[in-house]
Amino acid sequence: MSGLTADLDAVAAAGGYDDTDAMVEEAVRELLRRRPELRLSLAVEKYQSGAVSLNRAAELAGVSTEAFKDELADRGIDRDAGFLTDAQRDDHLQTFME
Repeated sequence: MSGLTADLDAVAAAGGYDDTDAMVEEAVRELLRRRPELRLSLAVEKYQSGAVSLNRAAELAGVSTEAFKDELADRGIDRDAGFLTDAQRDDHLQTFME
């Protein structure tokens, strides 16, 4: 076991966590709370990968949808205008159903 793994296990046990994953989840939530720029970057990454919708990404980032659109534009990230062909719509639906 690596030193980091042992340390994480020890902190989780000392902190009363059920397991290391629960402790890491809380640590990441706290990190994102303290560093809103990371929260915004995470939301952008999730949006770009297609993991979340524009509205959900804005919610995750803690900003309005319009502010999130502006952030995407500032970063040079194109977004779907919402006009899809039937084939594109079927592809998107299939992706969400998987």
